[in-house]
Amino acid sequence: MIDPPVGEDVASWGLVGAVVVKVGGSLLGWPELPGRLAGWLDAQRASGAPSADPVLIVIAGGGPFADAVRDLDRVHGLGDEAAHRLAIRSMDLTAALLAGLLPGSRLVAGRRELLASCRLGAVLVATPGPLLRDLDDAGPDPLPSSWDVTSDSIAARIAARLGASRLVLLKSRPIADGASLREAAAIGLVDPRFPEVAAGLRRIEVVSLRDPALPPSRLRP
Repeated sequence: MIDPPVGEDVASWGLVGAVVVKVGGSLLGWPELPGRLAGWLDAQRASGAPSADPVLIVIAGGGPFADAVRDLDRVHGLGDEAAHRLAIRSMDLTAALLAGLLPGSRLVAGRRELLASCRLGAVLVATPGPLLRDLDDAGPDPLPSSWDVTSDSIAARIAARLGASRLVLLKSRPIADGASLREAAAIGLVDPRFPEVAAGLRRIEVVSLRDPALPPSRLRP
């Protein structure tokens, strides 16, 4: 298979209809995360068409590892580019952690490995660093190197580049259904650049994973 370059139609990739699931970094230290996340993912797969499971691509937030980079940047003045790259590498680390917590999941790095794995039926836990190098860095408008760009915007950019049908943000707290992207940013639920990065996505949902009784909230542009 020949990989389409950045910006080309992704229909031939077999990922149209894929769901990108961002697991908030605040959930990583929660003891109930493995069971609650596995149950939620199973429910998503069961809700798909009988003939095919949806492709679920999970991206983990940086959590305490990204916080450590932020603290070191304050102390040492690492610079925007160096701090941004280190924060992305922290997400690669949490991806490996999350894959270890999810039995039957598959850790994937980069576009080719993602494409080769998407028909295996497993939950795919993506390492954002290689994916961003393949999908975003060579594009006309790569994500800026800034602390205004966190894992939420990174997940949104990957979802956009893959042509995903849905981006789901698993959070520790809810937001009102129908809230706008800018309202979500204003209360700190997502980063300041998220409204711009996510504006073209077809569907964005927020799920409070800690409270399964709450229905998903859909964000509007």
